[in-house]
Amino acid sequence: AGGRGLTAALAGWQLSRRPMRGAGPVLLLVLAVALGMLAIGQGASWDRSQDDQADFGTGAPVRVLAAGEDHLGRTEQYAALAHVREAAPAVRTELPLSNSRTAALLALDTAHASDTMLMRPDLSSARVRPMLSALGPRTGSSGARIPAHTARLRLAAALHSSSGAGRTADVTVTLVDAYGTPYEVPAGRLPSDGRTHVLDVPVSDGRLTLTAVELVMPQPIGDPEQHRLQLGSLTAAGADGTARKVTLPASWKASVSSDGQVASPDAKTDPTTPTVSRSGPPTIAYGTGYVPVEETWVSASLTVRMRVAQPAPGEVTGVASDRFLAAAGAHPGQRLDVTVDGETVPVRIVRAVRELPTTAAANGGGLLVDLRSVNRVLEDRYGTSVTPTEWWLRTDRGDSARVAAALRALPDLDPAQVVVRDETAAQLRDDPFGAGPEAAFAAAAGVAAALAAVGFAVSAAGSLRERGAELAVLRALGAPRRRLARMIAVEQGVLVALALVVGTALGTVLTRAVIPLIVLTAQATRPVPRVLVELPVAQVALLLATVALAPLLVTAALALRRGDPAVSLREQGGE
Repeated sequence: AGGRGLTAALAGWQLSRRPMRGAGPVLLLVLAVALGMLAIGQGASWDRSQDDQADFGTGAPVRVLAAGEDHLGRTEQYAALAHVREAAPAVRTELPLSNSRTAALLALDTAHASDTMLMRPDLSSARVRPMLSALGPRTGSSGARIPAHTARLRLAAALHSSSGAGRTADVTVTLVDAYGTPYEVPAGRLPSDGRTHVLDVPVSDGRLTLTAVELVMPQPIGDPEQHRLQLGSLTAAGADGTARKVTLPASWKASVSSDGQVASPDAKTDPTTPTVSRSGPPTIAYGTGYVPVEETWVSASLTVRMRVAQPAPGEVTGVASDRFLAAAGAHPGQRLDVTVDGETVPVRIVRAVRELPTTAAANGGGLLVDLRSVNRVLEDRYGTSVTPTEWWLRTDRGDSARVAAALRALPDLDPAQVVVRDETAAQLRDDPFGAGPEAAFAAAAGVAAALAAVGFAVSAAGSLRERGAELAVLRALGAPRRRLARMIAVEQGVLVALALVVGTALGTVLTRAVIPLIVLTAQATRPVPRVLVELPVAQVALLLATVALAPLLVTAALALRRGDPAVSLREQGGE
């Protein structure tokens, strides 16, 4: 009534006179749009979930599991492969919790993994890079810096014994690589004759730091001995035969221990506290202790360790998943004692996240700490360290397959120990358990769209046939054919628009309510991380256009159909 044109007035009048005439076609269109959006949402959300599960399960574009015992230079070997941009060593172990639950402890070189870890943004309230970078130590290890391109180290050392040259010690040196991981490398045998011997240590090329020297020998039986160990020069020999002197640090710490357990412990049977020289070459003097003669069944080893004085290690901080906090009864800011390689390491939880990648198998959640920080505490407290059990590799975009092929070609690596994110995603997408619902929803949406098109066409054609006399009267009264065509287009357009709006709203609600319940893993369990519902705007727009196309074409055809008003009036009046 408020309009100035005939078209809108007639269209509104017709809709108000017969409001239920278009109910059936509109309902069919609503059903078609809702089912179509549900099919689109299921397909997109299922694909996104497979990608998220692959990211979460592998943690990195390529992850390499340890092939037996680790050795010095393996991290550098992986990092030097073509198309590898970053390599981060890691150690994985289990933490026992109450109620027979276990948690996954992941000690990761966070400095090199901050850009490598594949972690969905919604799993953490903080950004991944700064969160991981904050876990690592701020300073490096102190020690003798080994020049690059070194193939062998030659360490001059002398061991003097009060009983003469009757003993021989097995010597190992501790070398810290560029990733902060300590490795104990055999350096040969050193006799206790008081003379200087050169110990030969093969090394791999890379930034290495010598931080400790360790001797292991049998503990004397019957009488203690006095020993003096002196370190001389350290020479770095290159593969080309060049030799460079390496300066040994001036500040050292020493410890002496025995693994023998005698029946009648006595102060004299224990090794004495070593004394370290304050000037000159690094030298320590100590008493070995002894095993009583009457306890011949005791086999004891004496361990002498000289370690470069290190700054006091900082506290180990960690990021815990919500499941871990619930299982351990902990909260952010709390300190926990965790077991690493049989030793206790205190960890302060600084942040909580919903889930941690690669920890889904543990029913007690996961705890992430920095590997270098853990090793510094282990060395400072117990004189031990842990070496990597896996490596996280960040590759150039699209080159993970090439990196995986290069890794699998290595002679000392089992191909099954190379986990590739893209391969995992492909395996997940091949699962028929998830592809079935996607095909079913697509088929249902197609059938609904076809029914909606047919129903709308039949309804529109019947409506115009029924209203033929009315349209003839309007034509006889002088209404232009073009205006009547626009009136029909407006009527049907309102119905189509109403159906699309209602169908879109209903489809959105259904998709967000149903998809998280029907997207499952191959084991019919909820995926980890949880499903994020996806409704791609471009696909939804294409669906709406496709569903509306048939009704609009039918409407255009009927509106432009030319009819003779005289024939319609004669049929009505009989003249």
